[in-house]
Amino acid sequence: MDEVKVVAHSERATLRVGDVFLKVDADQARIDVEAEAMALAPVPTPEVLWRKPPVLAIAAVPGTALCRLGEPSIASPAAWATAGAAIRKLHDAPLPPWPGRGLDELAADLEGECECEWLVTNGVLPADLVTRNRQVADAALRPWTPVFTHGDLKITHLFVDGDEITGIIDWSEAGQGDAPSTSPP
Repeated sequence: MDEVKVVAHSERATLRVGDVFLKVDADQARIDVEAEAMALAPVPTPEVLWRKPPVLAIAAVPGTALCRLGEPSIASPAAWATAGAAIRKLHDAPLPPWPGRGLDELAADLEGECECEWLVTNGVLPADLVTRNRQVADAALRPWTPVFTHGDLKITHLFVDGDEITGIIDWSEAGQGDAPSTSPP
């Protein structure tokens, strides 16, 4: 490979150099969680090549993403079933020792993201639409029995080769969480 691909946001940056991903994070706790989650997860994960704070080096997983948002899936129904089975296996595993995001944190995030009052006051959306969508979102804010969750599971985080899962990537938000809200579609 003759280029470096960079994915960055305010919390961390990931650089891909050939078959190696370098995850640089100012918050050492996220790097620690990611490395420990991959070690504990009973599903295929990337190989940790080395860790030297604030960097975690991991190997690329073989295969292709299960699907990409907005594109038709080329993965077989069997690959989708295998992905579901892998996530159920993760949820059945012993809980990781660190907590995940609790109900209070999720509720605060929802309120911050929604800005429901502002949307209605400024006429951006009709009040009934905002109210109904907020009720749907609030349904996720109910007590649950914690399970081991990925925390940021997306179809692009599950890699397949044929009908087999070759790896699940991006474990920085893994922890104890709610199974129904983190399972793949």
